[in-house]
Amino acid sequence: MEYWETENRSGLFIAGYKNPPTNYFIAAAAIEFSELIKIWRQPEVKVIVLSGAVKDRFITHYSVEELVEMAENPEVLETSAHSMIHGYHTMLRSLAYLDKPIVVGMTGDTMGCGLELSLNCDIRIAQKGEYRIGFPEIALGILTGTGSQLLTRIIGHGRALDFLLRSRIVSPEEALQLGIVTEVAADAKARAIEIGEALIQQSGTSLAAAKRSLVRGGNLPIEEGLKIEAEEWLKTVVTQEALDLMRDYVSQPFENRRAWIEQHGVPFKPID
Repeated sequence: MEYWETENRSGLFIAGYKNPPTNYFIAAAAIEFSELIKIWRQPEVKVIVLSGAVKDRFITHYSVEELVEMAENPEVLETSAHSMIHGYHTMLRSLAYLDKPIVVGMTGDTMGCGLELSLNCDIRIAQKGEYRIGFPEIALGILTGTGSQLLTRIIGHGRALDFLLRSRIVSPEEALQLGIVTEVAADAKARAIEIGEALIQQSGTSLAAAKRSLVRGGNLPIEEGLKIEAEEWLKTVVTQEALDLMRDYVSQPFENRRAWIEQHGVPFKPID
């Protein structure tokens, strides 16, 4: 691929975006990304890690040059806009609905569609440093492609409205405080890979069930979401893997059980 560096480490699939020197996202990169999503559906892929492959950049934002070119041809834009937007939404929804964990190392500036893509990932790790995260679209006289809907679900209506209306561009630490990212790390890619390697050790069945329950059920009325959660719970509890783990847990003395849970989970790290 021209715009994505890829590596598969025994089920941990790592993809880094490269479009130097700016690392702007472009239409050709989106086409390649849609092809990657097809690969990630394969059962041998267990966990996905995304990052930038250009220093101090994840995905800076969408190429404004491409947007200007489209806007200067309104007749072409009018005929192709619906399919273009639908294709972009389909790509991001296909990413979010993958039944496996997606960890993104936001390795530098992450704005516009770079942040939109990140919000469709499950765990977001920002790079510590003089980097910026946000949606500059209002400042450019346009609107985000999917950011308004995603951000509202993650940080709440009031904060999302303030963030978008003021075109707020924040530091990694401010993004953490707002709940946009999960962690801030000195090396976001390395930390994302570390989390990915730990996730591979977890039950793939229960990870997939958790994603279906949260991502799909979370977009439904609570009664329907609870129904999905109950169905997914039933799928997990009858597996031999779950039975073996639960038996191992109950075989521990009570005073050792909390340590057992901590040892079998994925450790969280504070800011470096």
